[in-house]
Formats: sequence, C-alpha cells, structure tokens
Amino acid sequence: MGAFDRLRFEDGLAIEFPGIGADPFEITWQKKSITRHNPLMENYKITNAGRLFKEDTDYEHVPEEERPHYDEDAGGFESPLMRAAGSLQKVHHGWSDTDYHGIFEFHRTVDGDYVSLEAKFTDGRLVEITRSD
Repeated sequence: MGAFDRLRFEDGLAIEFPGIGADPFEITWQKKSITRHNPLMENYKITNAGRLFKEDTDYEHVPEEERPHYDEDAGGFESPLMRAAGSLQKVHHGWSDTDYHGIFEFHRTVDGDYVSLEAKFTDGRLVEITRSD
C-alpha cells in the first residue's frame, strides 16, 4: 500500500463527479501524484472555488511523559520503538494555494468498489473530473 497524501473537497464545488455512488464531499480521497515528491501523508483540499490548497505544517517534539507508551511507574518506555511512537506532533499553520496546472489521479474504495478519478486543472482552477478506472 505505501504512503499516500489525503485529498478532500469543500462543499459547494460546482463540478460533476462521474458515477461514484456516494457523496464525494464526505470522502477523504487518497492520492500519490499531485506533486513530484513522494507522498508524505500531507493534506490537500480543493476549495469550492476549484483551487487546490496544501496544508502548511511543521512538527514539534512531544515530551516523553506525554507520549502514548510512556510508563509512569517505570519512568520510561519498554523499548526504543515505544519511545519513538508519538514523539512528533503535526502543527497546522494554514493552507497555501498550489496554483496547480495539470492532471492527477485520486482514488478510494467506495461501498466495496474501487473508484479512480482524475482531476484536471487549468491555470490553477479545477475544470474537470473524469473516471480513470
């Protein structure tokens, strides 16, 4: 399966989603090909104006005592792996318009059926969604 980025659509976007059998605005879609980097579990959204935005974030270290596997009685962790779990926390700083131009695929299993779609952007605006499966 591997890593993927997440994609959401804002309600009110006036574009047709061809025959997916569900409300596309209620689904968190997966994608691997918006940018040229490997997916990093980042968040994207397409606004109701048809613009693609990327979440701006950074990461902070979580104090050991606040991590999920910290053992208060032992004053530490069972293993180095347990120490690493939950050691970083994502901090949201807003959203940036990517001014995307091109086509990317996004997908999800909807009611047991795999759905693969492509989003086409021209000059930063979503102009069409088509099936790619």
